[in-house]
Amino acid sequence: MIEKSLSDRITRFAIVFGLTLILVYGLLPWLTGSFDILNRMSLALDENGINPSRYYYTDVEQVIESEQYLRIVLDGK
Repeated sequence: MIEKSLSDRITRFAIVFGLTLILVYGLLPWLTGSFDILNRMSLALDENGINPSRYYYTDVEQVIESEQYLRIVLDGK
């Protein structure tokens, strides 16, 4: 196996990192705005204060309502 020099590895990393930033902050927002369904979904998330990158939602009103509903249904009250 041929070992790459440090400068080659850093250059490749910088290229991949730059392309990733362009994808995440350029292409994906453009696609979201270009398709009506994605744009509506994005607006709905913003209006409800939902951050889709979170792993848990304890401060979103819909989550509290769904928890209360599940407790009522599962408890049989």
